[in-house]
Amino acid sequence: MPISVSACIICLNEAHRIAAALDSLLWCDDIVVVDSGSTDDTRRIVENHRARPRFIHHPWAGYSAQRKFAVEQCRHDWVLALDADEECSPELAAEIARLTADGTGSIAQFRMPRKNYIGGRYVRCWSPDDQFRLLHKSRVRWEPQSAPEVRHPLAGYRTARLKGPLLHNRLTPFDLRDFNDGPRMAEHAYILAQAMAASGRRATFMQLLLRPPITFLKYYIFRGGILQGRFGLAICYKTTIGVMLKYSVLYAREQWNLHADDTPDRQQFNPATAEPIQGVHTGAAAAAASGGNVPPAGDGQS
Repeated sequence: MPISVSACIICLNEAHRIAAALDSLLWCDDIVVVDSGSTDDTRRIVENHRARPRFIHHPWAGYSAQRKFAVEQCRHDWVLALDADEECSPELAAEIARLTADGTGSIAQFRMPRKNYIGGRYVRCWSPDDQFRLLHKSRVRWEPQSAPEVRHPLAGYRTARLKGPLLHNRLTPFDLRDFNDGPRMAEHAYILAQAMAASGRRATFMQLLLRPPITFLKYYIFRGGILQGRFGLAICYKTTIGVMLKYSVLYAREQWNLHADDTPDRQQFNPATAEPIQGVHTGAAAAAASGGNVPPAGDGQS
């Protein structure tokens, strides 16, 4: 018997692209959109969409908590969690449709690759950028905070793999913030450094010295950035900068004995507007995104 699957999307001011995400979920009979306070036409677009999603307002609670809240609002045990700038590819939808209750009895969540795009161009070096987005609500344990979020299977369950990809940022037009979004990269650096500190990792001299060049070589040579010319080179620079920021913040936390409560809140990352900055699912990139594109959180970023 096929499993029943809900879908959820978390968002903020995503009127320009949330329709594409909803279009990709027309196969799903239960869709929940959790909005953290949009001031554009996001709500109108969602409520008038032919997929008939449920729109729920919930103040931003942090990456992991916001996603967890959205998942909990879904009717079915199995949930596909998307961001507003992501789409479920036809291949992934077909693969999910073939899943059965018997075949998933020991599975807590599925991971799948994600294809990332910037300015309409596929970012080769960020693949496979595995995401753990199809999950069973009662079979996973959520970490309290991460970027974007981390879940672990409960005892007796495992993680399986799907081949169909998520599509990230595929239809978003070019934005300069794709290559220089200081506030969002700063926010991710703080959150990732906090998660690293909590797991006992340290910014040793060798980590500070070697992590950035190793990251560049990994993405430029071994992940194929070199095959995309100047575009690939710029993407690899961007990815390396994210790693440099993360380890610099981790060093500062150690040097001055900072704790989780010392991390700036979201509005402090953009004091000019005092508006929350929504981050991207980075693992390449999570939460509701508003402009820009953060490099992968996996490997080089986490």
